[in-house]
Amino acid sequence: MKRKTINSEFIIEGIGLHSGKNNFVVVKPNFDENGIIFVNSDSGEKINLDVENISSTNRATVVSNGNFCVSTVEHLLSCFMAFDVDDAIIEIKGDEIPILDGSSEGFAQLLLKVGCVEKNSDVDVFETDEEFIYVCGESFYKVERDNNFVIDCTYEHEYTQSQRFVFEVNEKNYIKEIAPARTFGFDYEIEYLKKNNLILGGSLDNAIVITKNGVINGPLRFKDEFVRHKILDLLGDLKISGLRFANLKITTRRPSHRANIGLVKTILARRSFYEKNTQSFRDT
Repeated sequence: MKRKTINSEFIIEGIGLHSGKNNFVVVKPNFDENGIIFVNSDSGEKINLDVENISSTNRATVVSNGNFCVSTVEHLLSCFMAFDVDDAIIEIKGDEIPILDGSSEGFAQLLLKVGCVEKNSDVDVFETDEEFIYVCGESFYKVERDNNFVIDCTYEHEYTQSQRFVFEVNEKNYIKEIAPARTFGFDYEIEYLKKNNLILGGSLDNAIVITKNGVINGPLRFKDEFVRHKILDLLGDLKISGLRFANLKITTRRPSHRANIGLVKTILARRSFYEKNTQSFRDT
């Protein structure tokens, strides 16, 4: 299985959900190197997408090199996971990937337009024959073998009741079933988040607001839109592993950015242990 990058560049411009500032992003093919690289268009500073470069998971996934950071990367990365984009350069004037309408549909349409191309190098694929469980606070994950790459996600909250969606990950399904699902939040959180310099760019145009009596800015795109967006976020965070996933089922309940990154670290640790012990066995 070969690595992929995009055929040609595309541009995204818009407000950041948390910073409230305008951002200008050019996503370019990466033919020369492996991986996804964020580049500050003013200074030239770079951040390689790597789990060690995650600086925050508070309401979004943030990458940083200590001086330069980019927030809310998960929606674009989610598309990269669904479209099997392994390598790309994300050049940004600003500090946050634009929120657009709160979904990843805009990114998906741009990726469809430019298309993808295979490179000569092989991609790293994660599969497992051994079931394992990861728990972080209220978030639960079970990883096991399957015939496809499947996410079985349950989201629970007293305002939304329980929602469950089982999703086979591929480009076609993603465009139809996951990409349109928008980010969401609860009315009682808004004041606190803004006081902590979060959701400064949030509006009824880019996020669903939920109250105990229902949704303020309906209608929903799906009756279970909230759990679908949780899958969208999980796929974006899984992309940080630098891996493709195959023949794998992830069953999760109440996933979060923090727990998703913990799962990524667990997957990478298990993969490293397996490779080390396989090599040791070969050397004997």
